[in-house]
Amino acid sequence: MNNQKAIATLLQECKQVLDQLLLEASDVSQEDKGEDQQYRASLPSELRTLIQEAKEMKWPFVPEKWQYKQAVGPEDKTNLQDVIGAGLQQLLASLKASILAGDCATAAAIVFLSDRFLYGLDVSGGLLRVAQALHRLRPATPMAPQLVIRQARICVNSGKLLKAEYILSSLISNNGATGTWLYRNESDKVLVQSVCIQIRGQILQKLGMWYEAAELIWTSIIGYLTLPQPDRKVIYLVFCFVFLLSYICLWMIISLKHNSLYHLLILLVLFFFVLVLFLIDSSWA
Repeated sequence: MNNQKAIATLLQECKQVLDQLLLEASDVSQEDKGEDQQYRASLPSELRTLIQEAKEMKWPFVPEKWQYKQAVGPEDKTNLQDVIGAGLQQLLASLKASILAGDCATAAAIVFLSDRFLYGLDVSGGLLRVAQALHRLRPATPMAPQLVIRQARICVNSGKLLKAEYILSSLISNNGATGTWLYRNESDKVLVQSVCIQIRGQILQKLGMWYEAAELIWTSIIGYLTLPQPDRKVIYLVFCFVFLLSYICLWMIISLKHNSLYHLLILLVLFFFVLVLFLIDSSWA
């Protein structure tokens, strides 16, 4: 079920149910509870486990199997997004059933799990509206930091840079706090803050503020490197940082091409690109 229109329709139905519940509080019927349990039972075991872990707030971002492994085996080659994509229709049906049954915690967990996949299909807007409606209906329902940061990413993509900056700055200044979400350990807070700083750096890069962007991206890399488990996705960030440094060096070369530093800067640029190629080769093989 990767049809954007069908997904958008289902998400709109979920939003309408939530809006109706917000206007008229009603008792949950046994029939709705029974359907919710049936839909949940029909999900693949892996998805049921992930929903439970999301409800328990085990991670601020949905992890991939390979993300924290140095040696990736054949069993890790399947992306989680493939699993979610295969069971998307059942997952979204379970989302609606959970809402009708008044189980906002499960509904929020399903929104969390499906977020990254639906972002890839360009239907994040509808999913985030469901998340916002869930929060209005049950403010005590934990909302994952990934969802808050997704809102900021969408703002960046749509040119609403000030709004994105406000969301990210709030997360950073509040030490990663997002309502009632409970972090399992301090390193998860560091991860969330590092991601926020990284995106702020990307915003400055879009604005042409290369030096400031490089400073923020370097700060986020330092944050990533303090994590107890190395995140292989950091390689992408290192690439971005090296690209920024290379750009700055090239600009200096153009400005100083008659200077004695000319040859030294060329060597630095070549070194940075060789480093990138080495990191990519050793990390993604």
